Amino acid sequence: MVNVGLRAYIWHQKSTEEQIAREFWTLNQSTYHGYRDYVSNCKEHGFPEQQVLQVQRRPSSAGGPSVAASEYSVSSMASLTSQVPTAYSFAGMQHILEDNEVRVTVLKFGHLSSDLLAYGSQDGVVRVAGLGQTCTVHHVLKQHQRAVSDLDWSLDNTFLLSAGLEGSVTMWMAATGQLLRIFLTTFPACCAKFHLVNQNLIIAGTESGVLQVFNCSTGKLALTQAFTGSGNVPGLSCSAMAVSNNLLYVADNRGCIYTLRCDIKNGMLQSLVLLTRTPAPSGKLSETASLVYSPYSSIARGQALLMSSLDGSVSLFKLADAAAGRLELISNCEVPRAARKIRATFCPKVHITEAEYIVMGGEDTSVYIYDISKPSQGALVVNQLQGHMAPVVDVSWSYNEVLLASCDCDGAVIVWKRDPHRTT
Repeated sequence: MVNVGLRAYIWHQKSTEEQIAREFWTLNQSTYHGYRDYVSNCKEHGFPEQQVLQVQRRPSSAGGPSVAASEYSVSSMASLTSQVPTAYSFAGMQHILEDNEVRVTVLKFGHLSSDLLAYGSQDGVVRVAGLGQTCTVHHVLKQHQRAVSDLDWSLDNTFLLSAGLEGSVTMWMAATGQLLRIFLTTFPACCAKFHLVNQNLIIAGTESGVLQVFNCSTGKLALTQAFTGSGNVPGLSCSAMAVSNNLLYVADNRGCIYTLRCDIKNGMLQSLVLLTRTPAPSGKLSETASLVYSPYSSIARGQALLMSSLDGSVSLFKLADAAAGRLELISNCEVPRAARKIRATFCPKVHITEAEYIVMGGEDTSVYIYDISKPSQGALVVNQLQGHMAPVVDVSWSYNEVLLASCDCDGAVIVWKRDPHRTT
């Protein structure tokens, strides 16, 4: 188990310059977080070669021949009762929140914390809940006039950011629920993030395809970036956004991903430079539902992006060239098509193997964990969680990777707890 408190304490003892240097540190195009996760897995399970060897030599539960790592399927996964898929077994529901009468559109756990959960709804209300022995809604934040489209926490969970489709991004004091700033965007705000290095900057993506950077201290617009001259077409909008080190990834409503470099000098963002435009996988022009960055992917062997689209496609991209911002598609699988945006995210890394697992909701009211390692076989269902009564639209893992939160169109939020005896 990760000692979250100790890690947070050590982190906050560092100076701002040291924190920035760590976020920019890379080796062989892998980040600090990627190497930390890799070393942690190696300590627990051995190096990748040893793990593959163990999987290849393990006999099936039926006493038949051993199952090779290259022959994984849903049925073989079920037979390997102590291997990777069992790490995604759940003990049941830890909490159920049903204080919403309308659809919950987005939810997110706090950083370095597993007991802080924020979720926004269709009516523009944001709620902040504490998850302990009992679940308590600490704050009900009312400011947005339309649906909440995105949420983001500052690194120390002091501030909470919420984006609304009425055309504003708000910043809240998480501990008290106090409204600190309202940033007005030129068009409906589809996504918003704190800048990873300089948390005094907020980046918002709008329905008009324009990025707007705001200064938290002054509340003023600091920078604007429009996607022009990049092959875009009229009606382009920023559907989703992910941040890593000095790179910013923006996905539009036609499935294309734009990679931008954040030029920073003395801790301040000077400019956004468009590096590359990655076309939609297979040429499909479908709106992006979610875009998630991971510092380490098992099959990418490095930094990766996970994108889910409205047409039911789930794509995994490898950061092939960090300097040029070039992305390489390594997996593209189909899941059941949805009538609305359904977000996907990476599952916790348990073994450094060739398998890559993701979790997302479904129109059939279930939460699914998929193996997307082999595109030729499609997205293989590893586990299915049932408990919602309406389509599930978003999911989020807690920092210690023990809790999984999911929300649905009826306004319910369920917090699932992984089986502690089957997570290693």
